[in-house]
Amino acid sequence: MPSLEQLLAQVGSHRDEMVEALSELIRIPAIGPESGGSGELERSRYLRDILDHSKFDDVEMYDALDERVRLRLRPNIVAKKKGRSDQTVWIVAHMDTVPPGDLNSWNTPPFSPRLVDGKLYGLGTEDNGQALIAGLFATETLMGMGVEMERSLGLVLVADEEMGNERGIKFLLKEGVFKQGDIMFVPDHGTPRGDEVEIAEKHILWLKFTVTGKQVHASRPDLGTNAMRVGSELIVFLQDFLHRKYNGRDELFTPDRCTFEPTKRLQTVGNVNTIPGEDVFYFDCRILPQYDIDALRSDITAVLDIFEQKTGTEIKMETVQETRSGPPSDLEGEGMKALKWAVKRVKGIEPKPVGIGGGTCANFFRLAGMNAYVWQTIEELAHTPNEYCVIDNLVEDTKVFAVVLAALCCGSQFQA
Repeated sequence: MPSLEQLLAQVGSHRDEMVEALSELIRIPAIGPESGGSGELERSRYLRDILDHSKFDDVEMYDALDERVRLRLRPNIVAKKKGRSDQTVWIVAHMDTVPPGDLNSWNTPPFSPRLVDGKLYGLGTEDNGQALIAGLFATETLMGMGVEMERSLGLVLVADEEMGNERGIKFLLKEGVFKQGDIMFVPDHGTPRGDEVEIAEKHILWLKFTVTGKQVHASRPDLGTNAMRVGSELIVFLQDFLHRKYNGRDELFTPDRCTFEPTKRLQTVGNVNTIPGEDVFYFDCRILPQYDIDALRSDITAVLDIFEQKTGTEIKMETVQETRSGPPSDLEGEGMKALKWAVKRVKGIEPKPVGIGGGTCANFFRLAGMNAYVWQTIEELAHTPNEYCVIDNLVEDTKVFAVVLAALCCGSQFQA
């Protein structure tokens, strides 16, 4: 009978292989078509090759159709090791990344990984490359210990997480890959200490506003309607109005309130001496689960009607993205108990449950009635220039996932 100490030592022995695998992963871009990329196909081929040489019983591709990318495919990889029980414990990580942004802000090319002082620099090293590699090595190391699986063990590498999940986790849920009673671990949120388990998320609502006035020469503003001025007044009023009306607090979340932030704004006119006839801007709203999205949208519509009557403009609102939050995952569930025990066993700390404003694959499991727990140890560098993964975090997280999977899938086959 193997011991947990042997399992942990075996994970640690793969440190250099993990660094090499993550480096190879980062060299392969996986940016979605919305940001001018070609998707995850090449990266999925690299990962599929690794899994084809693994100890999983089945490795299947679930390809979602997307006309915007090469071969029109957004690949998802589902690997499974069968246990005596049909119930499955899953690790879910995503293959895609956001674009690098301003390349001048990067000290080295984002797709040329560089190891310095125990940190691997490169786009996607932390979001979500660290989770991909931790999941691969945790599952493979556990399966290599020669123990029998009581519950089935699954690893899912998904597409399209950064831009809405339609061709990723939502697609897999529609395909029936998961079932009620499965336990989900989603390494896509964390802290530098690894002391938080995300169990709930806010509603996410992205809104586009188009203000239409009348374009004229800037020397005769009396002949037109400045859409940019109206838009600017609307931004300030709307943010203040929403914060005052939707002012509830929930200490599970950080920040503990709803947020309504103006973000993207399109160019109005190309020259200084023209009054713009159109102003287009966006709001990113992160809404506490206690509030109803439809009621909020109705309140915004009422504000827009007032502004139209007051200014003589036409104002159109469109929903760009909407994700309603599922119920919190069970704090007393087996998955939560096993994860807390594993983190304490490996890292010596007991993580606390939290809610977040960001969106992860976990929310879609919760909406489908399944428990999902989000945990990892990261420096919170997602979507920033010079992103890096701390190699110690990668190895320690792999140990935690190996231990939690051993507890849930192998029962009493390991000595404590």
